[in-house]
Amino acid sequence: MVRLNSGTHTLPTLHDIEAAEARIRKYIAPTPLEYSKGISDLLGREAYVKLETSLPIHVFKIRGALNKLLTMTDSELKDGVITASSGNHGLAIAYASKLFGVRATICVPENVNPQKLMAIEEQGAEVIRSGTGYDQAYDNAITIAQKRGLAFVSAFDDRDIIAGQGTCGLEITRQLPSLDSAVVAIGGGGLISGIATAVKETLPKVHMYGAETVAIPSMYESLRSGRRVRVEPKPTIADGMQSAIPGELTFEAARKYLDKVGLVTDLELEDAIYDLLTLVRILAEPAGASPLAAMKGSLKGEPGEKTVLVISGGNISVDLLRSILTRRAKGSS
Repeated sequence: MVRLNSGTHTLPTLHDIEAAEARIRKYIAPTPLEYSKGISDLLGREAYVKLETSLPIHVFKIRGALNKLLTMTDSELKDGVITASSGNHGLAIAYASKLFGVRATICVPENVNPQKLMAIEEQGAEVIRSGTGYDQAYDNAITIAQKRGLAFVSAFDDRDIIAGQGTCGLEITRQLPSLDSAVVAIGGGGLISGIATAVKETLPKVHMYGAETVAIPSMYESLRSGRRVRVEPKPTIADGMQSAIPGELTFEAARKYLDKVGLVTDLELEDAIYDLLTLVRILAEPAGASPLAAMKGSLKGEPGEKTVLVISGGNISVDLLRSILTRRAKGSS
């Protein structure tokens, strides 16, 4: 039987996020929030970037992973943990597990980003590759958890994971209490659920926007339908945005806190990656660049003169980066 932790099926409160911050602060420092003149000029509004790329594994996922393992009991951890991931969450669980001396098994798709796979393996976790996307890796992880009696850790539909990700939102409200809007990538929805809870419960008038790929618009379609909808995933460069259906908790948070979800194409993501590299001098993966892509496109006319773009991760594949730079060098668009 899969071992799940109690209390995972209710949304975290602001108090839960503050408690998560107290737990994880020993292990990670707040990430920078920087004003960008280049991005401000590009968007025609005052723009700031929240640099989750500065975290130890260069992605926000470490926040939730640390908080999750720190809230689990010794009996839950003694046989090890297992998770499914398209890359970054698996890396975060592997990193936190190594830190705390816990055995970790990470199920990933066959087409996992090779740089993310290498990083997971460097942490000493067992890696099992199967399927062509996150959802198949998830099914495999559940099956293995049942066979081995391991504690399964969700990538996003878990209140402790969401609370950990929400610590990013707490930092934003302290670093820029005058913000008008914030834009966050949506994969399974854990990051935007945590940030939106922290921001909206602290600064209720702030507009919260999500960015999701047109290839897998599960949250967009779910919000439009008023219920969780499973979509048929199409190919995308956004390996960190692969969930075909939102989680129960993340959908609940999105309905409660989000003002709008903007969809982005792969080409828009590539252009945003290049913009961040040239204008801000930071390297973002597709999910990390999606807030900028959405603000340049589908969210362009939305309110919020002082906007925070959460650059959620920087673990881009070398092949993709090479392709983007080559296309730009040839002057194509």
